[in-house]
Amino acid sequence: MKVKALLVVASVWAATVGAQEKIVLGNSVHGLHALPLYVAVNGGLFKQQGLNVEQVNFQGGATATPALVGGSTQLQAAGTENLLKLVQQGQPVAAVMTIQSTMNGAIMVRGDVAQKLGGKPQLKDLKGLKIATLARGGTADMALRYIAASIGQDAEKDWGLTPILGYDKQLAALKAGDIDGSLPIEPVTTIWARPPIGMVSVMEMLKGEGPKIFQDMGWVTLQGKKDWIAQNKDTVRKMVSALIQAQKMIADPAQRDEVVKLAAVSFPNLPQPILAATIAAQVHTYVPQLTEEMIDKNNELLVKTGNLRAPVRYADAVDRSYADLWAGFKK
Repeated sequence: MKVKALLVVASVWAATVGAQEKIVLGNSVHGLHALPLYVAVNGGLFKQQGLNVEQVNFQGGATATPALVGGSTQLQAAGTENLLKLVQQGQPVAAVMTIQSTMNGAIMVRGDVAQKLGGKPQLKDLKGLKIATLARGGTADMALRYIAASIGQDAEKDWGLTPILGYDKQLAALKAGDIDGSLPIEPVTTIWARPPIGMVSVMEMLKGEGPKIFQDMGWVTLQGKKDWIAQNKDTVRKMVSALIQAQKMIADPAQRDEVVKLAAVSFPNLPQPILAATIAAQVHTYVPQLTEEMIDKNNELLVKTGNLRAPVRYADAVDRSYADLWAGFKK
């Protein structure tokens, strides 16, 4: 009888494992904008929803999006600006929630440059310097162009905008004196601000500095093809539920240590004190709501930098079927 009982338990367990839905979740690039993904994967939150999720990191939206459109991934965490470009191109994609609301970047300059500018440079002081961007048309590139225009300057002419793909290559150029500054995102921002690098921030988005367009803009969202979302509503609902559970953990001070431990699994080479510091700086930005105002901000950024012909309608870019789940999130 004991043997039979054990066989029954084993068969039930095997059936449960076998019944787990397999989802390939793309991430545009490895970074802390995707912290809810790392917490959900490493903390077993997707498994609790009966999902077997494989997370795949790409080298930017330009490589992640073809995988989504081609069906290699079912959902992706990527910039909302990338989503709006796709919608205007006629691609049937939509966002179902926000992953991170505020862009987690900062304009930084070398320590020696900051000293020459009086210790704490202002945006107007960037005129005549050479500032790096990752790639033409990317999020950082658009942000730098928008910010320069907001103070009556031209990022290309006045800030010497220089494309250098990869923060490791940018850092080498900074050390060599070939460029004066950059707009990195977390956790690079926190790492560069500390010795021995010692970069100085000119404008920190996570502190609310600079144009308000970068605050609560639905910066990174969970996206999928509209037909796949429509055919897999229950699965998408489980994905959204697991990610909102992760966002709640991140927002809860009592679970901060656990969140850092789970993040460390995905960032094994990043010292935990630095990881803890960068997470603490942005806990307020991981929210699921995706509002019309957020889409409006992305539209403004894209249109004013010449990356979108006309604004994309909210209804064409966002699937609100999961708004009831968004409403269950409380900071």
